[in-house]
Amino acid sequence: MEEQPKLPDLNTPPRPQHDHSGPTTDADGNLQVLGFKSVDAGHETTEPLKGAEEQADNRQLATGNSTVRALILTGFGINCEEEFAAAYKLAGAEPTIVHLNQVLHGHVSIHNYDILNFPGGFSFGDDLGSGVVLANKLRYRKNAEGRTLLDDIKQFIANGKFVMGICNGFQVLVKLGLLPNLSGNVTPEVTLTHNASGRYEDRWVRLKVNPKSNSPFLKGIDSMEVPVRHGEGRLIIKGEETLAEIEARALNCLAYTDFDGSPTDVYPHNPNGADLNCAGLTDTTGQVFGLMPHPEAFLSLYNHPDWARRKRANPSLSEEGDGLRLFRNIVEHVASWPHPPAPSPSERGSHGGVQGQPLHLTANKEAWFKGLKEHGAEMRKQATEAEDFLWEQLRNRQLGGYKFRRQHTIENFIVDFICLEKHLIIEVDGGVHGEADQAEYDAGRTHELEALGYRVIRFQNEQVLTQTSEVLQEIYQTLEQSV
Repeated sequence: MEEQPKLPDLNTPPRPQHDHSGPTTDADGNLQVLGFKSVDAGHETTEPLKGAEEQADNRQLATGNSTVRALILTGFGINCEEEFAAAYKLAGAEPTIVHLNQVLHGHVSIHNYDILNFPGGFSFGDDLGSGVVLANKLRYRKNAEGRTLLDDIKQFIANGKFVMGICNGFQVLVKLGLLPNLSGNVTPEVTLTHNASGRYEDRWVRLKVNPKSNSPFLKGIDSMEVPVRHGEGRLIIKGEETLAEIEARALNCLAYTDFDGSPTDVYPHNPNGADLNCAGLTDTTGQVFGLMPHPEAFLSLYNHPDWARRKRANPSLSEEGDGLRLFRNIVEHVASWPHPPAPSPSERGSHGGVQGQPLHLTANKEAWFKGLKEHGAEMRKQATEAEDFLWEQLRNRQLGGYKFRRQHTIENFIVDFICLEKHLIIEVDGGVHGEADQAEYDAGRTHELEALGYRVIRFQNEQVLTQTSEVLQEIYQTLEQSV
C-alpha cells in the first residue's frame, strides 16, 4: 500500500524559524538585535522595535500618560508576556514587551522602568531544569562593560524599584538567589523542583496571603483564586534554620489552602507539595516577589471556568478577576511615589545631550556620565550673560572663601553652580522657567536633588544682573547656615 505523504496541518499557520546564531549588523555596521513581539496567537514577528519617539507617541495614546512603566521580558521560550502586559494595561500602567536580547545587548535599559517582570513559560525548554539556563545567562553573561544583567537587577532593587516573576519567572528568581535572599548575597537558598504528584499540574487553586507580609504587591488582599500550570513548582527549603527565618520574616507570602481557607499540604489543594505550603515568596525588602500560580490568567471573571454559575448566583459579582488586584496594588503603590522629572521642556539643565540631542541613559553609568560631562563643557561655552556674571563673583573663593564649581554633573543632572563643601546648588533661570511645563519640571528636579542631600536656591537672570549685592548676600547667608 502506498504511504500517504505527511502534509502540514492547514489550520495551523507555520511558525517562523529564527536564527539565534547571534546579532547581525546593518549596512552602516550598527548592531541589530531583533525585537520579538506577539502579533497573534502562536506567532512572533522579526519586526524591529519602534524608535523611541514612535514608542512614546504610542504609549501616550494607549495609557493616557501613565507614570508607571513595566518592562516585560520575553524570548527563549517565555510565552506569557501578552497576558502580563494586558494585566498592567488594565491596572493603568504602561507595559513594554521586549526580547531579552534587547536588554542583554544594551538596546533597552531596565533602569528606565519601575517594575521588571519575568513571565511564565518554558525558558530554554526546561532542558536542565525550570529556569536554570535563563538564571545562569543572567548571572554570568557579561556585556561590553563587564556587567551582568544580575548586576543591573541588584542596582535596580537598590534604587527602590520592583521585580516580579510568575511560574517560570519565579523559578528564575529563585535560581538566581533573588528570592528569598536572606543573606543579601544573592545566592540560592531554596529551590523549586518536580511536583510531588509526579505530573504536570493544570488546575485552579486557592491562596491565602500572609497577613505579616510587607510586600506592596499583596497589600489589602486576604485570599485569591488563580490557576497553576507547572511541572516543577515544589518549593524545597533546605535546613530548619532557613525555614524558620523565612517564617519569622513572613517571606512565605502566599500559601495553598483548602476550601475553608486553611493552609494545607493535601493534594490537590496543594498541587505540588511545597514546604510551608508555599505558593510564593518575597525578599526581605518586599520589592522582589515571585509566585508559581498565574494571576495574569485571571484578569476577568470570564476567565474562570465556573463564571456562569457564580454570576447567576450573585448578579452583582465583580467582573474583575482576582489576579488583577495584585497588579493594581503594585501600580498604585509605584504611582504614589515621587517620580524623577521628565526631560526639561527647554533642554537646559536637564539630562539632554549636546545641541539638544537627548542622551541615551543605560545601565552603563560611565557612558552616560561621560556624555553629561561633555554636555556640561558645551554649556559652559554657551553660558548666559547672567551665568557668566555670577561666575565672576563666585570663582576663586571670592565669596566667603567658599569654592564653587559651574555646570557640575550630579547623577543625571547638570547644575549651574555648586558648593560641594556645603551641598549648595545655585540655579540661574531665564524667562522660560516661568512657563508652566518648565516650572513643573524644575519642581521635580529640585525634589530629586534634595533627595540626594543638596539644597537648591534659584535666582532669575534679571536678579543677578540688577540686584547683585542682594543675590550674593543671600548665597552667603545660606552657606553660613548650611551644616
